[in-house]
Amino acid sequence: MQQTPSDEAANLSRLTIELNEWDTVDPRRNPRLEKLTFADRVQWRAFAESLRGKIDIHERYDGITIETTSFVGRVDVGPLRIVVRPKLPAMPLTHLLRYAYGLRDLRLIEETRSPVNRDGMQDLLIVLLMGEIEELLHRGLARRYVSTDERRTSPRGQILVDTIIRRGGVIEAALPCRYYERDTDWTLNRILRTGLGVAASMTGDRELRRRLQKLSVHFGDVSMMPRLRIEDIARAEQALTRLTEASQSALTLIRLLLEMQGVVLEHADGQSKTPGFLFDMNRFFEQLLSRFLGEHLVGATVEDQRRIRGMFSSTSRRTPSPRPDYALVRGKRLQGFYDAKYRELWRSKLPTEWLYQLTVYALASPSTNSVLLYASMAADPRDEEILIRQPLVGTGKALGAVILRPVPLERLAALVGAGADAERVNARRRFAERLVSLSVES
Repeated sequence: MQQTPSDEAANLSRLTIELNEWDTVDPRRNPRLEKLTFADRVQWRAFAESLRGKIDIHERYDGITIETTSFVGRVDVGPLRIVVRPKLPAMPLTHLLRYAYGLRDLRLIEETRSPVNRDGMQDLLIVLLMGEIEELLHRGLARRYVSTDERRTSPRGQILVDTIIRRGGVIEAALPCRYYERDTDWTLNRILRTGLGVAASMTGDRELRRRLQKLSVHFGDVSMMPRLRIEDIARAEQALTRLTEASQSALTLIRLLLEMQGVVLEHADGQSKTPGFLFDMNRFFEQLLSRFLGEHLVGATVEDQRRIRGMFSSTSRRTPSPRPDYALVRGKRLQGFYDAKYRELWRSKLPTEWLYQLTVYALASPSTNSVLLYASMAADPRDEEILIRQPLVGTGKALGAVILRPVPLERLAALVGAGADAERVNARRRFAERLVSLSVES
């Protein structure tokens, strides 16, 4: 999404509003939003509506109110540029991103201190991508044998006898040949170079864009793709071999950047995208916990998105099967269900719909308990227990419980950082067991 000069001029007059995830700003908190309106600009209103559930923008009588969710990044809506930054500092966030998505540890921590604070989440991912591409270029781009058929006066490779026969014999001083050359201009390298172009179009940092363009030059004769799609990356990932697996991290980062690009908006003239980049921290948090628990629980497995079948039944209609984020299984026995939410809940309001959801999971669990794992930056958060009771029976016995359990992100980042000595591995295992405990810990 390359900016035009008119776009850059418009950016100078945009009102920049900076927030954190799960934050709210209104004209009382920020007077610059007072009396602001989208007026009769239908397209601006349509863009705002397309963002619903990611960033909620409401026009009120006194101005505009903005509510953020788990999405971070930057988006432009009419006269507004909304920047949503993660609460987690850049260094631990980099550790967690690297771990969650299986990226290599390329020691880029110093470079990643500022981008997320200055220009948004996309620039942090771009810096990580640059490190991956630089490493691939240093090793040398992967080459593939490419078949070439041509008539040659000096035969090379395989002489195509069938072709000679079809033409009625040798009729010129050149023979049709087929030979193979190792070439860098093939699908994988084209995706990597095109990914650099996508990254350059996403950053507002001129120095970062210059470095991306310089890296692209080092790809030499590798062609740029006219359009890069998620499906192209998926096929390239499936085709990776032992010789090309070093490109996996770069492909993952390019996919994340593509997924960040603006929300698709349908209109009479076709499709367009909102000018912005949004990254879902909730999906990232689910991926992070799935990998951490899967790697560090001993004698247990975690199943992602396991359906709870048979909880509801009807003779007249199809009933849903609830699907928690994780199910814990020890041996062959189901232990309990868990959900992950990227939202600070320590000493803050628990959304009612989340409590209803976790109650269903608790009643479906053999332990009659369920656990909500939430991301926390609090200084000293603790488990909280919400008992589920039958209000009409008049007994004090609980039917089950919902446990709210904080996941201290900075501690988790320290645990998954560099180092795999016995002491650190044991600490990770203890932490994983604590996260899946189905009883309240003080």
